[in-house]
Amino acid sequence: MSGFPGVWYAAFFDGERRHWWWRLCRPGFRHVLAFGYSAQARAWIIYEVTLLRTYVCAIAPEVFDAWVASLPPHRTIVRLDTPADAAPAHRLGFWCVPAVAHLLGIRTRALRPEALYRDLIAHGATPAFTGETE
Repeated sequence: MSGFPGVWYAAFFDGERRHWWWRLCRPGFRHVLAFGYSAQARAWIIYEVTLLRTYVCAIAPEVFDAWVASLPPHRTIVRLDTPADAAPAHRLGFWCVPAVAHLLGIRTRALRPEALYRDLIAHGATPAFTGETE
């Protein structure tokens, strides 16, 4: 059993700070992070690339719901089963979009979160954490 999650989630939302590139992005799709559950670690793994640093953390299942609730409002979350043959193309740059695409193992030319969202849907991602029973 691998500690690497077999299912990843991508959360799209507006960040806390405004940046110049916000004018290029659709509202609600100005940032993306990824998270997945590791059964071996018995923890949720969160991966986020920001302007200042990369965050990788593990949180216990009992605080996970509170963490999801703390994400900015008007978020969009999708679920993607990690493809067994994941072979992403080389990254162009290292900001949230190419970093999450590389982690998820999908081929994409997306540079903005909105385009990554469309490519994830095309790769079979489905809506998640919509408030309905999953």
